[in-house]
Amino acid sequence: MANRRIENVRKYIDLHGEVTVDELVELCDGCSKMTIWRYLKRLEEEGAIRRIRGGAISNNARWDKENLYFNRMHENSEAKRRIACAALPFLDINSSIFLDSGSTIMNLAKQLPNQHYVVVTSGANIAMELSQRVEMNVTCLGGEISGATLALSGPQAEAFVDMINIDTAVLSASGYSEQGGFTIGSYAESQLKRKVIQKAARTILLMDSSKQGRTLPFTFATLEDVDIFVGDGPLPQDFLDAAQKAGVKLVEV
Repeated sequence: MANRRIENVRKYIDLHGEVTVDELVELCDGCSKMTIWRYLKRLEEEGAIRRIRGGAISNNARWDKENLYFNRMHENSEAKRRIACAALPFLDINSSIFLDSGSTIMNLAKQLPNQHYVVVTSGANIAMELSQRVEMNVTCLGGEISGATLALSGPQAEAFVDMINIDTAVLSASGYSEQGGFTIGSYAESQLKRKVIQKAARTILLMDSSKQGRTLPFTFATLEDVDIFVGDGPLPQDFLDAAQKAGVKLVEV
């Protein structure tokens, strides 16, 4: 039984690239987190994975970064496109904008017109996309890059954010729940997002409906931290009630 579970865990991590312990607990029919960590320790000793805070990364992901990102881009692609379209009018020309990493933000970047925006981004792929817009001023943060998200994060990225002013920050999340708020699976990326929210005059959160009710290990924001939320409907009633109470402008596509 244990060997079969360990093999299932290995295959799941290889498929998704980066996973959380909570996901693996669910995969293994609710076995304890301590048991999952024992499985991960064994897989790490075998060289199959690398343990990180809150979860694990497949060693195969280092050699398949493009495929991991490709898979994320094509999940709920139509919803992400519509969310990006709805967010575009909130981005003012001649303003300073921070663009998060992530596939929904990439959809937004593809739709940005070639006009004078001052853009800072933590997405290496987003910086490459926007570098083709000759009217834009585009800066990419430094730091450690994630193979799963192509996001840059860490102390170097946070130090740069300390030095800039942000009119509008556009962020994405991997999950939202009433208890956990907006969450992601990377501690370093969550710290960077927190700092960006602190510096931004206005924060826009983009998230498709598949992330509703999902909680990952690291919370970076609550509804009170968000000015505008853009998502595909129908949004859950408890989310609608909480957003109204927090004074969040909702855009449902």
